[in-house]
Amino acid sequence: MIGAKGIPAVFGGIEKHVEEISRRLAERGHRVTVYGRSQFCRDGSWEGVQIRTVSTIPTKNLDSGVNCLLASLAARRGGFDIVHFHGIGPSLFSRIPRRRTARTVATVHALDYRQSKWGSAAKRLLRLGERSAVLGTDAAVAVSRLMADRLSGVYGRTVMYIPNGTSIPGPCGSDSLARYGIEPGRYVLSVGRFIVERGFHTLIEAFRSASVPMRLVIVGDARFEEEYGARIRAMADDRIVLPGFVSGQPLEELYAHCAFYVLPSLVEGLPISLIEAMGHSRPVIVSDIPENLEVAGGIGVTFRAGDAGDLSRALSRMASAPAAELERMGREGRERVEREYLWDAVARKLERLYLDIAAH
Repeated sequence: MIGAKGIPAVFGGIEKHVEEISRRLAERGHRVTVYGRSQFCRDGSWEGVQIRTVSTIPTKNLDSGVNCLLASLAARRGGFDIVHFHGIGPSLFSRIPRRRTARTVATVHALDYRQSKWGSAAKRLLRLGERSAVLGTDAAVAVSRLMADRLSGVYGRTVMYIPNGTSIPGPCGSDSLARYGIEPGRYVLSVGRFIVERGFHTLIEAFRSASVPMRLVIVGDARFEEEYGARIRAMADDRIVLPGFVSGQPLEELYAHCAFYVLPSLVEGLPISLIEAMGHSRPVIVSDIPENLEVAGGIGVTFRAGDAGDLSRALSRMASAPAAELERMGREGRERVEREYLWDAVARKLERLYLDIAAH
């Protein structure tokens, strides 16, 4: 697998996706290798998965490209049956490892050229990566139905839908909350990278004007987006908690005990953080972009993307909603996750795809 920064998941959605499916495939008896970057992981074995690091140039425009090029060259010599690229940027190199005995798969996690951080040249390369993901591989996958339908229509080739997922959690303690100065049920949660498209500036503006007698916790950090990170920190007042990057059990506890979860994004692929919050039976507020509605439509409260006034009204409404309504929203969200977004089912679908293309 090529395209993740490393495992165990240390940064974003692709890393979480690769972590969860790679270890499940290893449990099912497959030999799995994940190529990563030395600043995020180390060579060795984790949960039965082999981790290999290759070099990179750690700048915004070269970090991923150099790493994935070198990983693709290494994979060509690795004797693999399947080489799986994650993301449209890494898929630029998907033709390199294709050989008579090797098959390639690409998963489109998001249409990254929609992000404002990329210049015109980078956006052109990302579009070429999208084309290579769909037309230059033995099988193409998208994590949302919307993207699968769109890409199938644009390129005239079937793109499979295999979503992101989560694992249904058991009972979860609250020991870690004290370190952030919050109490169970007394805070609103949002999780994501600090990029403009996540809309955290809109969330903070809305929270300041909303009638919400709680604190706001925004989990995440900036990488190559220091200007936006500084903007978010400058907007935060003493009601807003910015704990930085959080993972593992502390993050699970934050999900489990929030009053409700908010995803204010302007651009998404298929948001893992939203699926995880719903898996914890939390009520959710989401911006009305199609990718969010695919996951939470008909269950969560929605607002117009980028509209702080509309989000403020949604926050106030959720904070004053009857307990029975909040319980219903949480229950229905968890039921949807159990039907559609479990990592075990995702890994089985991917395994069937691998075996099918390897047989041919």
